[in-house]
Amino acid sequence: MIQFDKINKQILSSACLQCEDEFFQPPTTNIPKVGCCSYSPTFYLLEIAKMINKDEAFFLKHILHHPKALLSPYHITVQAQVHSDYERVFWKESLSKLEADDLRHSYSICQFFKNEKGCSLHPSFKNSVCRSFICLSIEARLNEDERESLHSWTQMIKHEEMLFQRTHEQALMDLGINLLSDPSAVMDYFKTLQDKKRD
Repeated sequence: MIQFDKINKQILSSACLQCEDEFFQPPTTNIPKVGCCSYSPTFYLLEIAKMINKDEAFFLKHILHHPKALLSPYHITVQAQVHSDYERVFWKESLSKLEADDLRHSYSICQFFKNEKGCSLHPSFKNSVCRSFICLSIEARLNEDERESLHSWTQMIKHEEMLFQRTHEQALMDLGINLLSDPSAVMDYFKTLQDKKRD
């Protein structure tokens, strides 16, 4: 039901190919079935560092300068594409913020989702949520050992990202640089770290 990709530190399930979770079903037949890939991924310093050192051109074109990128000092969110059918939902104005957000998500598709292959990102570029999220419909079918493994893997994935973020966010703050003020300096910082690892 679930397995752990040790190389890329991600939890995988073949059940995702035919998502059965009620919450993630598309509201109309015009919208492709993308399951949980309806959210806007946020890339933190761990993923950003990996992109810079593995494929700088990809980071520049598809993350930093993406038309839907929302830059923050120490992370970047690439907003999902919202299907045009969403604009035809006349009753959305009466919803609470939480309900409106859920509705918008149901009409959204991650910018990196490709119909034929699913997620087009290199596995090492995915954030901790994308590498660890398992929906309730899959989780309900796991046995006790699988549930324990899921919890352990999820904690490990999230801990790695949080530790890296905390460590390098502070280092960048000490240097007085961030992704908003000087993204080139942030890139140089992570390149220098990689060079030190090779030495």
